[in-house]
Amino acid sequence: MKRWVTRELASYAVERSFEDYPARVVEKAKLFVLDSIGCMFGGCQTGLGRAIMTPVKNMGGSEEATIVGGGLKVPTIQAAFVNGTTANALDYDDTLFGIGHPGASIIPAALAMGEWKKASGKEVINAILIGYDVADRIGKAIQPSYERLQKVWGVGTWQTFGAVVSAGKILGFDTERMLDAFGVAGATAPLPNTQKWGWDMEERPIHWVKEPTGWPAWTGATAAVLASHGFVGNRHILDGENGFWIMAGSDRCDFDGMTRGLGTEYEVDDIAIKPYSSCRWQHAALDCVRELKEQHGLKAEEVEEVTVHSFAWVKRQEIYGPAGMVDAQFSLPYTAAMVLMGQRPGPAWYTAENLESKEVLGVSRKVRVEIDPDIDRAYFEKDRIAARVTIVRRDGTGLEKYVEIPRGDPLNPLTMEEVEDKFRDQASYSLEEQEIESAIEKIQNLEDIKDISDLTACLGGH
Repeated sequence: MKRWVTRELASYAVERSFEDYPARVVEKAKLFVLDSIGCMFGGCQTGLGRAIMTPVKNMGGSEEATIVGGGLKVPTIQAAFVNGTTANALDYDDTLFGIGHPGASIIPAALAMGEWKKASGKEVINAILIGYDVADRIGKAIQPSYERLQKVWGVGTWQTFGAVVSAGKILGFDTERMLDAFGVAGATAPLPNTQKWGWDMEERPIHWVKEPTGWPAWTGATAAVLASHGFVGNRHILDGENGFWIMAGSDRCDFDGMTRGLGTEYEVDDIAIKPYSSCRWQHAALDCVRELKEQHGLKAEEVEEVTVHSFAWVKRQEIYGPAGMVDAQFSLPYTAAMVLMGQRPGPAWYTAENLESKEVLGVSRKVRVEIDPDIDRAYFEKDRIAARVTIVRRDGTGLEKYVEIPRGDPLNPLTMEEVEDKFRDQASYSLEEQEIESAIEKIQNLEDIKDISDLTACLGGH
């Protein structure tokens, strides 16, 4: 019998309330809000961030929602777009396994729509949690087979549903309006472009669109606004043999998985928070390098050779002399050099000085990547992002470290203090110390805020 999963998910989104979520799940939502906003602050300091903000600033328009770190308000849809893009600019934002960055689409859409409509903190948290619950199930359900993955991969496409759900929830949709919004969002979601990022050397540098994250935030917010004015969408966009899964380039769909555990299992439990501003696939290797450096007082100049044993996708990131910030985020030799040299993650990793440094290039050339069959199998069969790193020092002595589960994973989470410090570091580019602590306090008590503008008013920066 045919499953009408679109209606099941839309009905869930409409009916779900803040009180339905356990306290621990609400706390996780606030943690992701803190982390995502911090990433927006860091991202707006980059060339990518400025390239997004400048034309939006020049366009002007109604002052409805805040550009985090941008010092101004713009139309709601534009704010969702800009903040969704800057949240991922540094590749420092939350991740779902290795398949996407849902928070960078969900949270900007919820914050922008919430500020425009003067939603409460509870309403925004509820919208965000529902966004994760719906979008992540869709994302996991439409992952292609290994064979198909070599040609087409829709990272970012499914995140549109997280944005439209969170925006539609804040707009107070009934089921029919939510279904229309689903249909519009699904029909206008970004193309599955992941295999055309610029992975091959003749196509590099890697393009700045990446996942994407800002475009799903923009598309989802736009779809919700249109649906609120009666714009009709296909109300079966996820259903059947011609559903969104095949539009997104996949060759299979787990329809049961889209609704399994709704209301009792929470997708925020599967989200990782990053300790490094780079591709998540690298993080077990970077953990190995960091731990060996800390345990043995290792200095970059003492290193003769670094060998990273990991999975096939990491081997593709054995790139030397990256052409710019985004290229560098997907160059494991570069990011490993940053860790060896004791550089702090975030915008500091990607300054022109570092990207053009002969010293950094020299250290990076000591790093090479080898595919480990067991680690490769664990990635594709168990979603394990593991790595084993061996370091040979100039005196001939060797060091080795294996990390099965990188820091920030739900099974190896960062502490609240670590996430707060990450926020402080990224926000310090735009806010004074007192303003930073005030923002942290407001996010920690987000459910008590009557109007989300009380929070966003202190996020514009200078």
